[in-house]
Amino acid sequence: MNLSFRSKLLGLVATAGFALAALVLASAIIAQRVEGHLDDIRQHYLPKVGLRPQLQGQFERIQRAFQDAVAASDRDKLAGTVELKKEFLQQLAASSDAVEPGLAASLGQAVEDFHAQALVVSRQLIAGETGETVVAKMSEMQARQTRVAELLDKATVFDKAELTNAFAATAEAQRFGTQLRLALGVASLVVVFLLSLWISRDMLRGMTSLTAGFGRFGKGDFAAAIPIVSRDEWGDLARQANQMAVSLQRLESERRRVDWLKTAQSALSEQLRGELEPRQVAERAVSMLCRYLECPVGALYSLDADGALQLLGKHALSSSEGLQTFRLGEGLVGQAALQTEIMVVDAPEGQLRVTSALAAGSPRSIALVPLLRIGKVTGILELASLQPWNPAATELLGSVRETLAIALEVARSRAELRALLAKTQRQAEELTRAGAYKSQFLANMSHELRTPLNAILGFTQLLHEGEVGPLTEQQSEFLGNVLTSGRHLLRLINDVLDLAKVESGKLDFRPESIDLDQTIGEVCAILRTTAVERQVRVEITVDPAIGRVVLDPARLKQVLYNYLSNALKFSPAGSVVTVGAVPEGADLFRLEVRDTGAGIQPEDLSRLFVEFQQLDAGATKKHAGTGLGLALTKRIVEAQGGTVGVRSTPGAGSVFHAVLPRRTKGEPLPAMARPIVTVNVGAPTVLVVEDNASDQALIVESLTRAGYSVHTAATGAQALVRLRETDFDAITLDLLLPDMSGVEVLQQIRDEDCNANVPVIVLTVVAEKGAVAGFRVTDILAKPLDTGALLNALQRAGVTPQRRGAVLVVDDDEGSLKLMEATLERSGYDTICRKDGEAALQAAAESPLIAVVLDLIMPRLDGFEFLERFRRTESGRSTPVIVWTVKDLTKHDQARLRETAQAVVMKGNEGATALLRELDAFLPRRQAS
Repeated sequence: MNLSFRSKLLGLVATAGFALAALVLASAIIAQRVEGHLDDIRQHYLPKVGLRPQLQGQFERIQRAFQDAVAASDRDKLAGTVELKKEFLQQLAASSDAVEPGLAASLGQAVEDFHAQALVVSRQLIAGETGETVVAKMSEMQARQTRVAELLDKATVFDKAELTNAFAATAEAQRFGTQLRLALGVASLVVVFLLSLWISRDMLRGMTSLTAGFGRFGKGDFAAAIPIVSRDEWGDLARQANQMAVSLQRLESERRRVDWLKTAQSALSEQLRGELEPRQVAERAVSMLCRYLECPVGALYSLDADGALQLLGKHALSSSEGLQTFRLGEGLVGQAALQTEIMVVDAPEGQLRVTSALAAGSPRSIALVPLLRIGKVTGILELASLQPWNPAATELLGSVRETLAIALEVARSRAELRALLAKTQRQAEELTRAGAYKSQFLANMSHELRTPLNAILGFTQLLHEGEVGPLTEQQSEFLGNVLTSGRHLLRLINDVLDLAKVESGKLDFRPESIDLDQTIGEVCAILRTTAVERQVRVEITVDPAIGRVVLDPARLKQVLYNYLSNALKFSPAGSVVTVGAVPEGADLFRLEVRDTGAGIQPEDLSRLFVEFQQLDAGATKKHAGTGLGLALTKRIVEAQGGTVGVRSTPGAGSVFHAVLPRRTKGEPLPAMARPIVTVNVGAPTVLVVEDNASDQALIVESLTRAGYSVHTAATGAQALVRLRETDFDAITLDLLLPDMSGVEVLQQIRDEDCNANVPVIVLTVVAEKGAVAGFRVTDILAKPLDTGALLNALQRAGVTPQRRGAVLVVDDDEGSLKLMEATLERSGYDTICRKDGEAALQAAAESPLIAVVLDLIMPRLDGFEFLERFRRTESGRSTPVIVWTVKDLTKHDQARLRETAQAVVMKGNEGATALLRELDAFLPRRQAS
């Protein structure tokens, strides 16, 4: 009988399933019988075990209830006995399965009779009745009580022998079930074991033959097939394995062929690696293919631009053998170039000799391989073999000929590229020189354009402000137009120069920690006049979560100025422009300017941020501008690692935004070195000796505002140290100091050689002159201090805040000198003007100076050299220097100026006003007389 392995397994499983089902069925029947015995025990015997004490206890509670009611002479308590009787009867009814119905009925009636008799007797006793009648009824009640006890015992008694027999029957049923299950289990195991042994024998025979066969196949031996020992699945598996062996044999042969081809292709690619010349490519390729295909000689011809095949590389071919050039169609080589198929011919006798030191012979076949590139022949590879030509060699040559053609083309292109690169390098050197010329031109143009324009703006502002005489209304209007046009021209020049610096990568950024809300407010303040003229309200909303940012404040203001000025320009009267800043992730923030103008058409959005592009360009344009503002904004933002963009709805307005990093790369530049705010160069110096911080701050602020230089000391010891180091013009002294009294300090001041005769103004809580009797003091002032009284006391002592020196202005431009001279004199400063550094140094040596205003671009001695030499002089070490220039400062320039100058002011829209603000920060103005 031919059964499949699957059928055998199914038979084994079915047998095991049948045995299991029999076991389960037998177990179920036996369990049902055991459960029947147990149910009988639970229903008839177990309830009686606990029923008797329960009923007896309930009956005793009824009796005690009657006794308690009689003892208390309380008829109301007799009602409780009715409830107890009902509970007894309910409990008896619930145990109907454990008590015979007849006994249960008799017991219930006996309880009813007892309760009725007891109720009558209890009422008589409570009422106080006595006599034989009561005694008789009590006897009858006790008889009924005895009747209840007898019936209760009879109803709840059970036969222990019957319970024992019930448990014995249950145990017998379990033993029988166990024996039956054991018998069925053993029989099932025997049957399953026999079936498994039968199946395993056939399976092991088939597995043994398959294992041996697969072992041979794994070693690459496909000659012997696997014997088929059965007609089941193992036999089918053996037949499929034999078919697989045949396929693997074919695949192995194909793999070896492919490996042979890939090895050759890899070797050829390795030979062609590197930056090779065309002749090197040809020589290496021919030599490698000759060695791999065992061809003694070979040559490679390349098709030139004239259509001739030139010998480019050869292997084992002497110079006297073979032609150097073939025309198309000439000879076998020329003929092979006219077709794309590989040509193999028998070599003619005696035409070509292959010689070595030991032997000589003639080749038997020649292969001519057209090298193809995009379907076109670019060369011919010729190989000669001493053996009959192998078709596998033709396949190999067909697979590598395009690679070889590409390598030759790349080598030729590389050679041409080298020549072009050399030419480009020469041109790059010329462009570098041109870039240097351009940078020099931009620097010169920056100086030559902005310097005279700055003078024009400065003098025009002086005229406009009426400093040279009163103006008519028309003259004031004309001068205002000149100022507006000049400032517009200066902004245009600055934008063009900034754009050129961005394109050349020379735009420097000077990041520092800034308050974003304050910076936006400053820009809005600059454009406040424009907003008022346009009747546009500007609102500022800055998210506090942004905090302080580290950016170049000037460039940030430039970006915001361009956005906000455009928004004001295109917003209608009565509208609102909103400037906002919100976080953009953890490291960025978004700056937005929202207007409610006409909006921008979708097709015009791409023209924004493009140099010299304006949406209303042409003769009919309504708004002024050059189209550089947004383009420069984009370049500045992107140079700091940010992005710009716009979204607009025609008729509703536009929103321009810039996403900037909260902290630009690199550390913030340190702030420009500035002197202490309480130092006024050239002014009298006052030492304030005061330990109270608030009083000290009040005195310092008052004296500084009045034009004095101020030093402070909080203790007597500090004051004495200062007095030994510095000469002072006056001293204010508090008498109550933490380390010593003011009187002791005053005594030591007068005993010292230095500052012994300096005027001393005593400050005390009680202005009592007796406190400093015997000491020379100028005045005594009471606290709280009246700052006016202090200033008057200094005036009476002859210490007045008149500066002793002039401001030296150094600039090679005559117009700038005149502008600065007029501006400073109008502000109460004495000035000395010099046009070159040497003359300025001489003037500094001859005259006392309180400050220097310096231009950096000058002939012969420039501003940096002047600063270096000026700082080496005795008077130049502490004199404030303010740089006033149009020069675009590099990072190196900024670093040098931070060490030698107090401030840098760019010549620009504000003329000399910005410089005057910086000067006033160091030197409070003298009141004009």
